[in-house]
Amino acid sequence: MARHPAFPVFLALAIGLVAGSCAARPKAVADRAGVARPLWKFRTGGFVDSTPIVSGGAVYFGSWDRRLYALDAATGKVLWSLESGDFIDASPAVSGGRVFFCSWNRIVQCVDGASGETVWRFEMPPSLQDDHRQSSPAVSGGRVLVGGFNGVLYALDEETGRKLWELPTEGAIRSRPSPAGFAGSGDGHLYAFRTADGKERWRFRAGGAVHSAPVEADGRVFFGARDGGVYCLNGETGERVWRYDTGSRLEYSSALLSGEVLYIGDCDGVLHAVDPRDGKPVWRFRGEGAIYSTPVVVNGLVAYGDNAGKAYFLDPGTGELAGSYRAGGPIQAIAPGPGNSVYLGSRDGYLHAVSVSRAER
Repeated sequence: MARHPAFPVFLALAIGLVAGSCAARPKAVADRAGVARPLWKFRTGGFVDSTPIVSGGAVYFGSWDRRLYALDAATGKVLWSLESGDFIDASPAVSGGRVFFCSWNRIVQCVDGASGETVWRFEMPPSLQDDHRQSSPAVSGGRVLVGGFNGVLYALDEETGRKLWELPTEGAIRSRPSPAGFAGSGDGHLYAFRTADGKERWRFRAGGAVHSAPVEADGRVFFGARDGGVYCLNGETGERVWRYDTGSRLEYSSALLSGEVLYIGDCDGVLHAVDPRDGKPVWRFRGEGAIYSTPVVVNGLVAYGDNAGKAYFLDPGTGELAGSYRAGGPIQAIAPGPGNSVYLGSRDGYLHAVSVSRAER
């Protein structure tokens, strides 16, 4: 039951400033010229919420115009595009020269990365939660791991798309599963599972839906939940090591672990830098809008986008603003590009390529 197969794209663009956003207290943030400079931008026919992925000189991403795009990563020239049949707002995955992605019609597709030709398709069953936003696939060990609106985690054969196993949960799975065997669910649990057969190892109950993708390192797993908590668990046992309270909802922003700091954004427009060892705060930076994007590091700066349509570039040690870039709509997708560049997916309908330099101190 895909709820919006004929939802008009022009209407989607018209509601871009409010759809899918959380309330945030606006605060003016000064720009510093010269840090973020536009290289090119590519226009689609809908929101670009799909986080781009770069592979083999191409950048792949989806749009609410129902198309998956492959562009030249350096110039933005179209290599090919594919009509998917419904909105694409999750990130694709790339493995072995193939691209794997989901759309709102509950279809997982595998296409050739060079030509865009379809290799296989897998359709998940309908549910009452067939809506924004779907899980991004993860590919590892010959398996494609992907969650469904119906609350089921699927493992598909990478070559054929045949279902290998499934793990049911009680809420929609809207974030990327971890290839290490962790997945969050709208039922408020983080699940640990065996990747070989999908058997549940343990589950941990957070205080709200888990739409933030889990990140693992050094035997621990980190994730955010809608109750505003950033959690650190023992990856073997599921025992809680620490919980950091952001004071706001956490939706689709996942944690970035870089160096000795964990970064994650909340719906009050605050990017939090946390010590991953004990969950103690390092610094906080407040921008202008709710944060749905997952932060990245580009040219030594921590970068993220917000629902006010602004991308921020911060000193990773202090949280000091180095520069910013303004798009024409909310920025919910950000990814590193070639060299010292970054891609920003915006609800203005564009994929923006931006060069990032370090400001003189």
